[in-house]
Amino acid sequence: RFAAPPPGARIADLCAAPGGKALYLARDAGYLLAADSAASRLPTLVENARRSGLPIGVVQGRAEAPPVDGVDLVLVDAPCSGTGTLRRHPDARWRLGPADPARLAEVQARILHHVAAAVRPGGWLVYSTCTLEPEENRDRVREFLARHPEFELDPPEGTGLEMDEDGMMEILPRRDTTDGAFAARLRRRDG
Repeated sequence: RFAAPPPGARIADLCAAPGGKALYLARDAGYLLAADSAASRLPTLVENARRSGLPIGVVQGRAEAPPVDGVDLVLVDAPCSGTGTLRRHPDARWRLGPADPARLAEVQARILHHVAAAVRPGGWLVYSTCTLEPEENRDRVREFLARHPEFELDPPEGTGLEMDEDGMMEILPRRDTTDGAFAARLRRRDG
């Protein structure tokens, strides 16, 4: 609901494996390209796409070098520290170090910078994570908008989803009794 692509849209999910979000978005898409950099995760993605019968193509590719351009909507569910899922995955706290959010923020910034070119004028870029860390979420979006003035925040209307004053969605485990997540929907200006 937050991505809110128009019916028949050409969509690219550039961090797609195992494919849950891609399958959901493909239901109303004209075509969806699902890409992931991890070769080990592609068989699951291919099988999920095949079973669905939906118009999904699967490729191995890095989001930093998008294998597509001129699409209506690009989804980047970025690699992140995953702190929003600690309740469900408590052992994750032992694999995270103090420098991880900053290190991952650099990866996220690179991905966002490169995927910007894949979005057609008038199209959307949806950036999401399952972390609660501001340097991986709203700080990433603010930095991206400063570097890419051709984009602007464009929250969807009428979704029933709770958003902050900027139109970014932040789901907090203590408030929403579910995993934590963040998303921002950005529109590339036509001009």
